[in-house]
Amino acid sequence: MQMKTKALIFWMILLWPLYSAAADRSVHLATLNWSPYIGEHLEGYGFGAEILRTAFERAGYDVTFSFMPWVRVLKDVEIGAYDAVCFAYFSKDRERRYHFTDSYAQSVVGFCKLRDADIKFQSLQDLTPYHIGVVRGFVNTPQFDALKSLHKEEAKDELTNLKKLLTRRVDLIIIDQFVLQHLMNTHFQTKKNEVVFLNPPLIKQPLYLMFSKQLPATSRKVQAFNQAIEEMKNDGTIETIIKRFGYDYTE
Repeated sequence: MQMKTKALIFWMILLWPLYSAAADRSVHLATLNWSPYIGEHLEGYGFGAEILRTAFERAGYDVTFSFMPWVRVLKDVEIGAYDAVCFAYFSKDRERRYHFTDSYAQSVVGFCKLRDADIKFQSLQDLTPYHIGVVRGFVNTPQFDALKSLHKEEAKDELTNLKKLLTRRVDLIIIDQFVLQHLMNTHFQTKKNEVVFLNPPLIKQPLYLMFSKQLPATSRKVQAFNQAIEEMKNDGTIETIIKRFGYDYTE
């Protein structure tokens, strides 16, 4: 038994450098299901996952994705259980807790209402009579998030928010334009003409990876990712991937 233990220790010592080298060239990303950007049931996990996978492959890293609720995503990355959060909006509070990469996509965010709802506004303060659906834990805009006079009703995800809008339990929801398009196509095909995305959008939010500050290789991985993303922007790879999945920022 003692000889077996010594042999096991010997092989662990021998193989540890190889294991460490492999771990050092891998990136484990935590994400919520946020279709069509990323989702465990989408082809290739969606166009956003394809962008990230391509960038890390160019940088020489293997990437894996783990799907979980958003609140857990934020917590587990912050403590270093995973390398980074996918598809995050920037905020000063988050900047204190995570390392942000360069932006690699954007989220066009605005209000959505029922077509027959007579809702008009010039400023956010004009929305005080209405009940507005938001997603728990999401950052929207600093102005909107700070405005305490608005009636904000939290939901666990955007599908729940959209269901509440269609059943008139809220008057407006804040939602990403691509997400709205995807949800209407997959869940409410017969009701596509009943909802309206209000233009101009509230904001065009850049999307980032947020890396944990608790892991030693973070700075190197952020730098490698940023370089690959810059190349993909310049050679048109990002735009090509998005259009291949049926979406277009120019529409």
